Amino acid sequence: MRQRALAIELGLLALVVALAWLVGASATDAWITRVRELGVTAPAADDVRSSARQACLWFSLGVVGLGAARVVGARRARDPLPVHGLLPALAALCLCGLVFQLATVDVVRGAVRAPGAIGFAQGFVMGAAASAAVLLAPIDVERVASRAQLASAATIALIFLALAVAGSGPGESGTRINLGPVQPIEAVKLLAVVFLAAFLGRRAAKLRWHRRRVLGLRWPRFELMAPALAGLVTIVGALFVVNDLGPVLVLACVFLGMFYVVTRASGWVAAATGFLVVVLAAIHTWPGIVDTGRVATRVQIWKDPWGNGLSHGHQVGEGLWAIAAGGATGQGLAQANVPLPPAGKTDLALAPFMEQLGWLALVVYLGLLGTVVAYGFRIAAQGRTPVRVLLATGAAILLLVQWAVIHAGTFGLLPLTGIVVPFLSTGRSSMVAFLVLAALLVRLATDGRARESTSELAELQDASRRCGAFAIALLVVGALTALLPSVVSSHTIGARGIRVTLADGTRITRSNPRLAAIATQIRRGTIEDRNGEPLASSPSAGAPRSYPLGRAMGTLLGPEPSRILRPPWALERIHDRRLRGADLTAYAGVLELPRSERAARIRQIDEDVASRSVRISVDARLQREVATILADAVKGRRPAAAAVVVDVDTGQVLARAQAPDLDPADASWQDVLLASGAARRRLVGAYGPWPDRTGTQGMFQAGSIAKLFTAVAAARAGLTIDGAGCRARAAPRFECRDRDADGPLFTQRGWHKPIHDHHDDPTHGTVDLVGALAVSCNVYFAQLGLAIGAEPLVALRKAGVDIGYTGASFEPGAAGSRQLASSAFGQGAMVMSPMQAARLVAAIAAGGTYRRCPSTMELSARCTETRIVDDPHALAPIVAGMRQVMTDGTGKHLGEPPGLRIYGKTGTADASGFLGEEPFGFAPGAAAPPHSWFVAFGEPSAAPECGLDVHGRIAVAVVVPRGGSGASAAGPVAMKIFAAARDLGYLGAQP
Repeated sequence: MRQRALAIELGLLALVVALAWLVGASATDAWITRVRELGVTAPAADDVRSSARQACLWFSLGVVGLGAARVVGARRARDPLPVHGLLPALAALCLCGLVFQLATVDVVRGAVRAPGAIGFAQGFVMGAAASAAVLLAPIDVERVASRAQLASAATIALIFLALAVAGSGPGESGTRINLGPVQPIEAVKLLAVVFLAAFLGRRAAKLRWHRRRVLGLRWPRFELMAPALAGLVTIVGALFVVNDLGPVLVLACVFLGMFYVVTRASGWVAAATGFLVVVLAAIHTWPGIVDTGRVATRVQIWKDPWGNGLSHGHQVGEGLWAIAAGGATGQGLAQANVPLPPAGKTDLALAPFMEQLGWLALVVYLGLLGTVVAYGFRIAAQGRTPVRVLLATGAAILLLVQWAVIHAGTFGLLPLTGIVVPFLSTGRSSMVAFLVLAALLVRLATDGRARESTSELAELQDASRRCGAFAIALLVVGALTALLPSVVSSHTIGARGIRVTLADGTRITRSNPRLAAIATQIRRGTIEDRNGEPLASSPSAGAPRSYPLGRAMGTLLGPEPSRILRPPWALERIHDRRLRGADLTAYAGVLELPRSERAARIRQIDEDVASRSVRISVDARLQREVATILADAVKGRRPAAAAVVVDVDTGQVLARAQAPDLDPADASWQDVLLASGAARRRLVGAYGPWPDRTGTQGMFQAGSIAKLFTAVAAARAGLTIDGAGCRARAAPRFECRDRDADGPLFTQRGWHKPIHDHHDDPTHGTVDLVGALAVSCNVYFAQLGLAIGAEPLVALRKAGVDIGYTGASFEPGAAGSRQLASSAFGQGAMVMSPMQAARLVAAIAAGGTYRRCPSTMELSARCTETRIVDDPHALAPIVAGMRQVMTDGTGKHLGEPPGLRIYGKTGTADASGFLGEEPFGFAPGAAAPPHSWFVAFGEPSAAPECGLDVHGRIAVAVVVPRGGSGASAAGPVAMKIFAAARDLGYLGAQP
């Protein structure tokens, strides 16, 4: 009977060898196919196949060696315990690891590493040789363990001392688990089992009898428990030596289990478990008590695997993504996402293993591991001496806990720790240790069952049975915990994002790369203008993005978003979710489909481009014309220009252009952006093509165009208005009669210098609001600001009229101060972007309705409307003043386009050089030419002049930084824009 069972055992081992060659070949072919699909640099296919054959050969030799040692050992056994399934289960476990290593594609820096199967197989052969030595050695295992008790303890102490002095860890982890190429921690685990078995086995009887019941639980006497507690504290203290939680948890659990078996003291287990829980809770609450390195980081990841925001805090989340992608049956051999999660072949091997083979493969793995562990507890339950019982128990617990700790870390139940998955991960030291543990179990079984039973031995054996039952339950729980993320909640987990911090400190949310890979097979939606003309489109999935307007709209559209280049103002980024298909999470369901159905579903989604497209308010024809006008304006000495055109009736942007601008289809500027030096400074500087100068990136001193803001604030405060239409006049009136060599002036006692108009301006006598706007009188607006105070200016901003930097305070100045007077005519706090200026002018043209459309610029988006004056008649003097600018003021020489009537305001904003202007010849703090502004709204010449309720108007804001006076640079540009709009059918007029 025994011979037949042994023959079956050998047959199963032979089957494992045959499967190694058969499945190994399939895994290798899958690896080669996958690498070809990825198109990355990889070893030649023949070399890979040759390497795989060598790995299978090494593996086969190891299995044959184990089988031969088993046969020899079984022949000399007299009354062995039946464990004929242990070695086949062990070999099958290692076969799982071999196939995993052969099939898993590991890409590093764009190149594929050769499969790690040879190293894995060599580790298996080394372990098999060591195991064969254990099975064949003519020794008494118990006697050797007892004699090696002190030597084991001394060796453990020396290893920890060596690690404290010369230990190292992978990369910059801060751990101390390696001595050169060896991980002596694996030897510590084995030696700990041997030491504890000998130490506790010799004291088993005493520990059994010296117990008492307290609170219904059994407790050893304190003098017996004190050394045990000291041992547990010492093990936990080892955490501060190696700075790695994994080995410490494993050793602590082994110690707890073995001490329970020898004492059957449930109270001790409760107290010691409570102690470990308190330690874990303390580390969870204050990770810094351990270190600022690997353990503290992993504890923070454990607390929040998705939102921790750490630079390297994505490991657990990436593992859960892989597990969710695997589902029940897996994506297939070699189909794990690349790159693998960090430590994807070692600590986190369960994740890519399950991604390829699924939850059912994990169940098979756990079944095989459970077989080995169950045999261990069965051997312990029939051991003939306390030392043998404890040796078998310790070996079984060590294998179980090694899996349980890394399994719990992988699934986020405990901190992820620096230990490998038994029989699955790479690592020669660990493989040797695991195989020796299994061989120790076989050797204990070969040495035979108990010849006679005693009550002391029976209790030990019974405790081992209880531990065995607990082990089986734990494996079942492990399978069930894996079922939740891999099957039940796979959609939710696959769709989640991970918050991480980039090297430059920027925090981003990383999406599941598997969903991003699906998205690359689906055409990005089209960005269309208001008439349906494409502004950005994808001819096919994976093809370069097409930008028909090129430099006419490059900065505003921005590059197609990537991990690095994501400018916040770019429409490609703002609409990214919609253009990809609402969100990458929408593709989580596609990932869950069988691969045979996935391609068809992706094609179906790809064809529905319309559902992912966005129509914006811009008119491509007008955008092209405005961009051309601006490009002509900056030829020569002017560094830049920007303009915004707004539909007064809706508040929608019809054109938003700048010069210089970038071509998003030309990738050459990306290298400049990622580099350093003069070229990059010109690209990203104040007037380079990278920043958006029409929006929040284009904030400039407003100069005299801000007088419109002051005028509206005064209108809200209650101007005295006489007349209507273009004859409207408004009080208060102020004197402009004083002057010096610098021009007309106004000053007050205590000011360090007066406020001046342009040095060539005449004094204007008694001036009202209309006249002051027409001639752009600083003296008038300085006095108006002092008269109304800062509150109306601040209140206008609070009412919703944009001015200044978003989120920054707006402080025009204290009552009676020169700062307040300066702000009132356009200096100081009066900083604007072209978009802000265009909205303000559009609100005046709309009779006091301020419209703000979302930054998405979507045509169908709802724009907010705010009444900034109760009665449109309050704005009549401002409209009259803007008209007089064109007829008899600072803009009278600009020349209105035929068929149009323009209401304008020039602006000449003095400002010293500032940061970002250096590459363009303007030093920070140094004198520099003024910024040239012109803002206006236009209407058909047939419309009632100076009307307050005229429809069909458009508003234009133009800035030419360092361009000089408003009438000399920005004004002519604005007139050309109005003419272009007229030619395209806007303003209801034709030339």
